[in-house]
Amino acid sequence: MKIIYSLFNVANALSVARIFFAIPLYYSLKNISAASSLSDIYMFLWVCLFIALSDILDGFFARYFKTVTDTGKFLDPFADKVCVLVFILFLSSTVSGYFILFVALFIRDLIITFFSIYFVKKEGRYFQANVFGKWFLFFIGMSMIFSILTIPDVIISENTYLYTINDTLYVLSWIFFILSTYRYFSMYINLLRR
Repeated sequence: MKIIYSLFNVANALSVARIFFAIPLYYSLKNISAASSLSDIYMFLWVCLFIALSDILDGFFARYFKTVTDTGKFLDPFADKVCVLVFILFLSSTVSGYFILFVALFIRDLIITFFSIYFVKKEGRYFQANVFGKWFLFFIGMSMIFSILTIPDVIISENTYLYTINDTLYVLSWIFFILSTYRYFSMYINLLRR
């Protein structure tokens, strides 16, 4: 019964919903081009809003209802990574700079997954995302949204400042990517040395 309870609660349901919402995210991204209409852009932004709200609310509900579970510790970052992966794969083929970030993120997350599985099997320990990782997700999410907004002519022709905002967010993404990677790897090294 405890296993079922840990799987089915409001927080975990929101994380699962976020995983499935990667599908409409993919289709809304496919509709974005230089010729996109405002309705295409609004649809994309609504999908992003739902994903962001589900990410905020799953953590809130987990703490509010005291339903923080090991399943949730796995589902929440997994859902984030699925949505980021959809974004980055799209942007890697259309906007310069994201392919390098995709490769770095992919390699880092493979290593993190390996160590996470290792410590679950060895000690039964589940790790939550560190604070730098959460900031990285925030900045990369915002950077990717602004990158998408620089594609349609209907927006960028009158809002060239979006390039500056996007560049700033992209640099901040890299800074927090490096900080979160350092925090993860130093934690794993310290645990292995014990």
